[in-house]
Amino acid sequence: MDQEKLRLLTRPFADIKSRPGRNGQAIQYVEGHAIVQRLNEALAGDWSFRVLEHDVREGEVIVLGELRVGDTVKQAFGGSEVTRTREGKVVSVADDLKAAATDALKKAATLLGVGMHVYVAEEPPAQVHKGPKLVEAHDEPDVPPNNRLTRKQAEFIGTLAKSNGMGKHEVDELAQRRFGKSAGFLTVKEASEFIAALTAAA
Repeated sequence: MDQEKLRLLTRPFADIKSRPGRNGQAIQYVEGHAIVQRLNEALAGDWSFRVLEHDVREGEVIVLGELRVGDTVKQAFGGSEVTRTREGKVVSVADDLKAAATDALKKAATLLGVGMHVYVAEEPPAQVHKGPKLVEAHDEPDVPPNNRLTRKQAEFIGTLAKSNGMGKHEVDELAQRRFGKSAGFLTVKEASEFIAALTAAA
């Protein structure tokens, strides 16, 4: 994917919505039609999305979606609660499946960098986890705790690196060349740039 398309895909959204989440926390998100508009704008309509599988359960529906951009293929799961009336009657499984498909599209699009600034911003700073990981966050004296890469950024870098066939040593080596530090020491901004670079290479 060329740099101009990547720039358009990863450009921050101005219209960010908010809804109540678990434990009273607000969740920020971008609406589905804005994601479609961004894909059309950046890719001139040269993309496709299809539902590979779907599952209707007691309280939720789950969809596995596939986003294709040229030779690049990204898959992601999406879900939606089954909407019921006050009496407990199911309103419309079709509408719930459409919502789940939109959720899958949005999540697949994040693998191309679309809306990543929204999803990484809501995460607290990453913590060091026990056991082997491709990318772990570490404290750095000159980086305030609230400016270190988030847990979600660290996990996303690891996912992209694996899809590129990279090991921990290669990830840290690339981060050293670009930022003069290992991946676990990146700031939020540096991690976002690193994610964009890994996305372009995927």
